[in-house]
Amino acid sequence: MLKKWFNKFLDKRSSEPDGRAGTIRLTGLVGIAANVLFALAKLLIGFTANSISIMSDAVNNLTDAVSSVITLVGLKLSMRPPDKKHPLGYGRIEYISGMIVSALVLVTGIEFLKTSAERILEPQKTSFAVVSFVVLGITVLGKWFLSQFQIAAGQKASSEALVASGMDARMDVLASLLTMLAAIVSAVTGWYIDGYIGVLLALFILYTGITLIRETVSHIIGERPDKELADGIKAEVIKFEPITGAYDLILHSYGPATRLGSLNLEVPDYVTVEKVYDAMDKAQQDVYMKFGVYLTFGLYSINTYDKEVTAVRESITQTVLTLPGAVSMHNFHYDKEQNFFRFDVIVDFDTDPMLFRKHATDKVQQDYPGASVQINIDLDYA
Repeated sequence: MLKKWFNKFLDKRSSEPDGRAGTIRLTGLVGIAANVLFALAKLLIGFTANSISIMSDAVNNLTDAVSSVITLVGLKLSMRPPDKKHPLGYGRIEYISGMIVSALVLVTGIEFLKTSAERILEPQKTSFAVVSFVVLGITVLGKWFLSQFQIAAGQKASSEALVASGMDARMDVLASLLTMLAAIVSAVTGWYIDGYIGVLLALFILYTGITLIRETVSHIIGERPDKELADGIKAEVIKFEPITGAYDLILHSYGPATRLGSLNLEVPDYVTVEKVYDAMDKAQQDVYMKFGVYLTFGLYSINTYDKEVTAVRESITQTVLTLPGAVSMHNFHYDKEQNFFRFDVIVDFDTDPMLFRKHATDKVQQDYPGASVQINIDLDYA
């Protein structure tokens, strides 16, 4: 019910002129305001109760607020228009802001690990009033609502940063519940486990920081597009006749909102250039509108008039695809006079390309003695 309401609200927000940026901006401001309020409440309770675990939880909330500020600044800078020096825009600044946030989270975790360890060596009594538990309960509930809103907004705006913030907020709920548990245990048993809970929270903060760094670095290096996106793009392209196949999709991200790609298309040899161009133009526009990806195309021509070539292609395809690691085969060319074969094979990343080429060449030459074989090995980029 809650997620449905959030999605309805965000659908309306996304339809406004600033679209994605507006959704991220609104969610960031909500996150800043909420986390500052949560942090102030927890700091007050933590100082009053002399609880290091609650104070560490409060600082974690402040870190979340600072993260939202950095995200908003990164968004603002990333929206600068392209220029001569950066013709593809500044979208990757969002990844840089993510690295800054990750570093801030790590520093916070290290500091509280040190403080919590000191509290274990020198335990101190903690005391809570009923009102403290009530306030903590309200912050836990508020944090849960915030996490749901951030995740919904991140999915709507295709912002992994917002989704990550929402998941982080969910873990913060667990952290707050642990601090309340520590207080209850101390009150009932007299065992001072506050420092131990603080260590657990510090380790959690460190884990979050390391995870964020790994994810951001992965974006900067360049990730394989998810299967749903890749399959969707290919399925969309081959809707346009006379395109019969789509291969070798490669996508490049210049920020969450700027993606470029290349795709090789297979078309029958009898169609005119005019028809092919018309299909590519429509496919290019359609993919951009539906997926936000600007594609450029290469072309493969498939022989349709020579039945012998067709039969040979089917035979070799069947042979090659039985080899371990083969994903698909395309761009087949057969010169009967020269007894020459050329084709491309996509292999998975666990396959040695050189060894696969040798095995495939041997297989083809067993069936076609004396043949010259040229095999281009493509990795399974998408």
